[in-house]
Amino acid sequence: MKTKRSLFAQVLRMQMMASMLFISVMSAQALTFVKQQGWLETAYAEWQPVSEAAAYHVYYSGEGITNQQVDDCLVRLYADYLRVDVPGLKAGKYTLTVVAVDEHEQEIDRATTETLTVKAHNREGFAFTDEYVPGGYELDGTIKNGAKILYVSAQNVNTVTCNINDGKSEVEQTGLANILQAYGKGKDKAPLIIRVIGTIRKEQIDGLKDGIYINFEGKNNTDCMCEHVTFEGVGNDATLYGYGINLKRTKGIEIRNIGIMLCGDDAISMDTDNFHNWVHNCDFFYGSPGKDADQVKGDGCIDMKYRSTLTTISYNHFFDNGKVMGCGGATKEETNLLITFHHNWFDHCDSRTPRLNHTTAHIYNNYYDGMSVYGIGVTEVSNAFIECNHFRNVQRPMMIAGQGTDRIYASEPDKGTFSGQPGGMSKAYHNKVETTTVELRLQYQDTDAQQFDAWLVTTRDEKVPETVHAYKGGHVYDNFDTAEGMYSSTPDDPELVAGILNEWAGRTNGGDFHWTFDNSVDDRSHDVNTELKAAITSYKSSLVKIQGMQESEQGGEEGGEGGDDPTPTPTEVTKGGSIVELMNDPQSGFTIVGSTSNSKGTVTVGETTYNTCLKMGSSSSVSFTISEPMLMTLYFANSENKRISVTNIGELTIPSTNIVSAKLTSAGTYTITRTSGESYLFYIALSSDTTTGISNVDINIQHPSPNTQYSWYNLAGQRVGKGYKGIVIVNGKKMLMK
Repeated sequence: MKTKRSLFAQVLRMQMMASMLFISVMSAQALTFVKQQGWLETAYAEWQPVSEAAAYHVYYSGEGITNQQVDDCLVRLYADYLRVDVPGLKAGKYTLTVVAVDEHEQEIDRATTETLTVKAHNREGFAFTDEYVPGGYELDGTIKNGAKILYVSAQNVNTVTCNINDGKSEVEQTGLANILQAYGKGKDKAPLIIRVIGTIRKEQIDGLKDGIYINFEGKNNTDCMCEHVTFEGVGNDATLYGYGINLKRTKGIEIRNIGIMLCGDDAISMDTDNFHNWVHNCDFFYGSPGKDADQVKGDGCIDMKYRSTLTTISYNHFFDNGKVMGCGGATKEETNLLITFHHNWFDHCDSRTPRLNHTTAHIYNNYYDGMSVYGIGVTEVSNAFIECNHFRNVQRPMMIAGQGTDRIYASEPDKGTFSGQPGGMSKAYHNKVETTTVELRLQYQDTDAQQFDAWLVTTRDEKVPETVHAYKGGHVYDNFDTAEGMYSSTPDDPELVAGILNEWAGRTNGGDFHWTFDNSVDDRSHDVNTELKAAITSYKSSLVKIQGMQESEQGGEEGGEGGDDPTPTPTEVTKGGSIVELMNDPQSGFTIVGSTSNSKGTVTVGETTYNTCLKMGSSSSVSFTISEPMLMTLYFANSENKRISVTNIGELTIPSTNIVSAKLTSAGTYTITRTSGESYLFYIALSSDTTTGISNVDINIQHPSPNTQYSWYNLAGQRVGKGYKGIVIVNGKKMLMK
């Protein structure tokens, strides 16, 4: 039986043989660092593989610690380098020593980094009220006494084990979902640190709540809550792909250093009785499109409602998200939620950064970078202290429902432009607002004593007068920020905010996914960025192996061989499906851009009726890759005489049947776009032969003429006469004519 180290050594040798990145055998013999850096309560180093090395031992020293060995799982092999990350360090000076050993544990070579400076996380905000410290780490960043640590990757997420106390004894639980379910019973009070390595895709993990959430859920909201958990990524590439995180009846949950891509609903849902939770240094990307027009970028990033309070959201990077954060439930809150938002980078997002309903929020040092709809929205019974933020090209930086510019620019002033609810009240201090390409819509009380977007103060501790109230609803600002018991905070100067967040927001060193927006276009656009969406859809880490995990446990980050090519290749598709299923499945192989609608008719394929379509507008597209010639059939409704274009085929007119068939004559990538008129695509069928394999298609046309005479078409979409022999489509139904 092969040992863990022999497997790791075998992969190392294969990697070196396959790579031409190393100049000579001599240079590969010496252990050479290619990158080394201290980060936020962690330090990391990258180095080139060493010939004949079976494993690497890593030690850290500093702040009173000498040669402390790190866990094997923190050492990972990537396409052309190795990397170690050492979390759990308090602020200070450290060195990392890497020792290459052979299969007999004999040292081959060693190297020590230069002195690395580790910085502390900023632990400000409501989550830390009453000196509470969320998660499995102490206030200084070191591991809490008695904490349990799990390492979770794509291949062991369903086999990892942990002993959980059930109130009587320690019981071994297997698989992350089962571990969290047992821990959620609230009998085990030991801190828990879960460290995610690499990408874990939706189809690789069992037991997701509703098929879309890792679930942190307590048994009750008193003595059996899910408590004291840190859920963190290791390094710069830890990613949840196709799902998000659900919190319910939790206390002291820390989520950090994680990227979330194409989640099924919210990226993080705080739904009912959540307290003292902290989400920081995460990267948020597009979610899977929802059924509503405003969900084309996903339903949202972070949702906080129903007594989800004492929360801090900090140092996160949001990439072109749509409805970013909603605070407060639709049925209102018994008392206001208390939430802090600081040092977040809203990178060309649309709106809700945040949107407040029955919420009291401290919003400071955030970078609003080219937002196309609005920034901060304050509605019913809400208070917002908005200080030291940087708003760049945000037409509507801050709004109060039913007053100020929300009322002035509304076609129906009493309804406003973004909410229609009664208004809350905002206090603004020392924000930087710059606009170069948009018309700024922002006014304070010095312009109009009733119609203002925020009450501007000249000193931080100045109170909003009690005589000031919301124009719609009469809410009075409660001056929470100057009240006794308010936590202390030290905001940065707004002139420095953009630079700080460019360096420190998101995952370690900015994460492994980088994107540069075109400000001339993206500052004003709230459409899906098709290039960004394609890059997210095809994302793949270059992680190859994790030291200390058996091949059956880890075996390659994507479950396949190698990993030496970091360039993603398109997934080849062999079949289609309903447009919504294809959009919501990150592994479907289809890249679909555009908004959906459920009011454009229905299409019945086989025995299933579909009522949600893709609106093929000017910015919509469908792309996929095939490995052999195939027959493609597209099923529309209410789209007669509209025109589309298909790669290598050209323009096609949608016939009265609302069915278009075309032979894709060669392998390659195909893209479908609109050329004239908005059409409504419900279903895509692909087949390697001359039939789609679908026995019946009924298209419900909303307003058919009672005297319409339907024509006959073959599967290629060509009109044929009644003497035609073979499969024909008449009035949306497929029949065999003999």
